[in-house]
Parts: sequence; C-alpha cells; structure tokens
Amino acid sequence: MKRRLRFFLPALLIVAGVWFWLLRDRTPPMGEVPVALGETSQRVLPDTEGKPQVWTISKRELEMEDLPDRVLPQPAPRDSAPGPHTDSARALDARALEAWKHGEIEEALGLFAAAVEADPDDAVPRSNYGRLLLLMAAHEQALPQLERAAELTPDDPRVWVDLLSYYERNVLLERAAYARERAQGLAGSRQLVRDETGLWRFDDESIFP
Repeated sequence: MKRRLRFFLPALLIVAGVWFWLLRDRTPPMGEVPVALGETSQRVLPDTEGKPQVWTISKRELEMEDLPDRVLPQPAPRDSAPGPHTDSARALDARALEAWKHGEIEEALGLFAAAVEADPDDAVPRSNYGRLLLLMAAHEQALPQLERAAELTPDDPRVWVDLLSYYERNVLLERAAYARERAQGLAGSRQLVRDETGLWRFDDESIFP
C-alpha cells in the first residue's frame, strides 16, 4: 500500500500542476470573444500555434490612463511653426482694411468678423479687428480679439500696444504696466507715443491702416 502511494502522490501532483498551469491568467489571443462587460469567463481557445488552451477572459471599460501612448494623439510642440492660414481669412482681412481706409466702417467690421470666423487661429485679422473695435470704444468686443491675438502671437509688439491702450482706458493699471513692458521689450529701439485719439502706438507707424 505504501509503495502504491509513493507512486500515486507524485503523479497526482504532476496532474495538479498541469491543471493549474492551464488555468493560469494569460493574455488571450487577438479576436472577438463574447464576454459581457464586467464579467470574467474561462474559454478553451487556440493559442498562437493553434493548440487548445484554457484562457481566463474579462471585459472592462478602459480609462484614459490605461490607453497606450500610441493610441492617444500626441500634442504639437509649443515651439512648432503655425500652420498655413486660409486664403479666405487673409483675403477678407485685406478687404476689411481697404474698407476701413475708405471710411466704410460697417463693411470693415463685417469683413473682419468673417475673417476671424474663417480662421480663428490667425492672429492678423483678430489684431486688426480688435484695434478697430478699440478705436470705436467697443471695449467689450475688442478685448477678446486682442487677448486672443496676443495668445496666438505673443511676440508681436503691436498687439501689446493695443492691449496697453485698452487696459489704460479701463483703468486696469497693473495689466497696462505689464502690456507696456512686453511691448517695449519686443519693440527694440522703437518708441511708444500717444496719438491724437488718446491711444498708444509706435512712433514709426499709424494707428490707422
């Protein structure tokens, strides 16, 4: 009897080991497996060599942090060059400036608005639009155009000059001081002067187109 047990127990341990090996958690092969969300199931499926294997399969919702990097879109580098602007936005901006020069203010406003809508990420129409609105004392409409233009082209001294005028007119003195510092730091030797409208500009340019 003892001799039989001596041979039976090792065989039983071997069988148990094989069984646990088959039931171990492994990544299932690629393919659709009908398992309900939140449930776990065991299936006999072929492995990569076509041999039957017992797989433990579960389905759950993926969180954003679970996704591999290659699935998520990569953010553009901050110092990347801006993309090409649409011709329609620049064309509308040019027409708006011409209308402004000829005193057709309502037409200019409509064209600037259309240019901004055509390409919201083009700072040029926003800057021109904001300056015209500033001259008209339409301050609530001017501010979002000028601040967005400054976000898009933070190294453009002209938009900081217009923000200086806006902040001073609205008695936002700390912001005005910051805008003046940015404008002067970017302008080099160019000097800031106040024109007949009470707005700031550089000494080598006009506030009008």
